[in-house]
Amino acid sequence: MRSLVRSTAQRTLGIHRKFRFKVLPVMVILMTYLPAMVFVGITVLFNRLATGEEGGPPTEQFARPVVESLISSFAAYYGFVIAAIVLFAAFIAPDVLCTDRKTGMLGLYLASPLNRVTYLLSKGAAVMMLLLMVTLGPTLLMLIGYATQGFGPSGASDWFSTIGQLIVAGIGVAAFHTLISMAISSFTTRRAAASAAFTMLVVGSGSVLTFLLQNEALSSEWGMLNVLTLPRDFTFRIFGQEPDLFSPLGGPALMPTWAVYVGMAGWMVVSLSVIADRYRRAQVTK
Repeated sequence: MRSLVRSTAQRTLGIHRKFRFKVLPVMVILMTYLPAMVFVGITVLFNRLATGEEGGPPTEQFARPVVESLISSFAAYYGFVIAAIVLFAAFIAPDVLCTDRKTGMLGLYLASPLNRVTYLLSKGAAVMMLLLMVTLGPTLLMLIGYATQGFGPSGASDWFSTIGQLIVAGIGVAAFHTLISMAISSFTTRRAAASAAFTMLVVGSGSVLTFLLQNEALSSEWGMLNVLTLPRDFTFRIFGQEPDLFSPLGGPALMPTWAVYVGMAGWMVVSLSVIADRYRRAQVTK
């Protein structure tokens, strides 16, 4: 299983492949880290501007209010990079699942000590590991950067709490997109079709449901079906915050916290069921 996870991750990142296979993953990864670097850079810049001529500590009255109005919170950060996360998820799962069924590699894998369960676990682990690079890595970078500039957690308990929240949020968002994209990829051997279907599901549910919710045509609980905004709402709840109602992904009525968690769990359970059923029925020639 470990060798399959490693080879899948390397193939997706374009390692040992031609340059054109490296462009998209590298570009998407940079897109998710760039805002984090900008926010950390803002804290560094303002701390330097606020430092007195004698090189003393930053002037609290000057730096902190300005910086806090410009930088992003950990929960809000996902709103800046959700498009890149969706793009990465739409690219990874179809590449690692559809290709195996189209080329017949699935039969070769199942002729080895791997069975359908261990094969799917390996592929899922590889996809999720790669998605964690863009759902957890940037916020950990922000945490370290903020802390070095005096904008991080204030004590040991806050540190442990923040790190725990970052891990839960990052894993939750990664697992959500991993399972849905794998479920869609289980229906076709065409990578482009699977990627397009996943993108249409995310963008379509986001556009239609956001419009209906903002015009109060539906109750707020219908937000559980919104694949675009549900992970964002999940991260805010993990950090004990409420989404900005005036943001493009917001609405006039907040979804209840229970609905957010039920929605996340529901999508993942349904996706797992679809994956299990599709691969149980799949005809494989060994």
